[in-house]
Amino acid sequence: MVKFTSIIVATVAFFAATASAQISTAPLEVTARQLERRNVGPGSIVKRNDVSTAEQKIILDTHNKYRARHGAPPLTWNAQAAAFGNNWIQACQFKHSGGKYGENLAAGYKDFKTGIDAWYNEVSKYNYKNPGFSMTTGHFTQVVWKDTTSVGCAKKFCPGSNWTIYICNYDPPGNYEGEYEQNVLPAK
Repeated sequence: MVKFTSIIVATVAFFAATASAQISTAPLEVTARQLERRNVGPGSIVKRNDVSTAEQKIILDTHNKYRARHGAPPLTWNAQAAAFGNNWIQACQFKHSGGKYGENLAAGYKDFKTGIDAWYNEVSKYNYKNPGFSMTTGHFTQVVWKDTTSVGCAKKFCPGSNWTIYICNYDPPGNYEGEYEQNVLPAK
């Protein structure tokens, strides 16, 4: 009985040590340099992004449908921007990261599509005769910003607030003062 118990304890200890070693390292596709992290929450541990390939397609299709209406080229998926956003929202704080990307946040929506739709729907408040930033249209202008070429998104369910935070990071970022007229075009 002692030998059998010792083998079990040793096996459990081996797996526990292996698991803790895996938890303490970042996924291979993400490096600290790529993330350029800033105070990204408890322990700053990079966690795998739970956005599926199907969700990535929905994110790109939804963005690109709206961008096409405004003469903006289609976006591509940006894995580094997605990893940055994923790392940021692990703390379940609904606030902007202040990172190098343009950034849209949403919470309380059922999925990415409904969040992106809500961002785009700010179009009704945008004044093309007086182009510029507004707190009521900043999500919309980032979605259709012509010079942006890629997006990466992440999500996290936060049990304390009982909602999912959705984040999309855009590269290069939009919403630069003095550049709205050439980057936020009227719908065709």
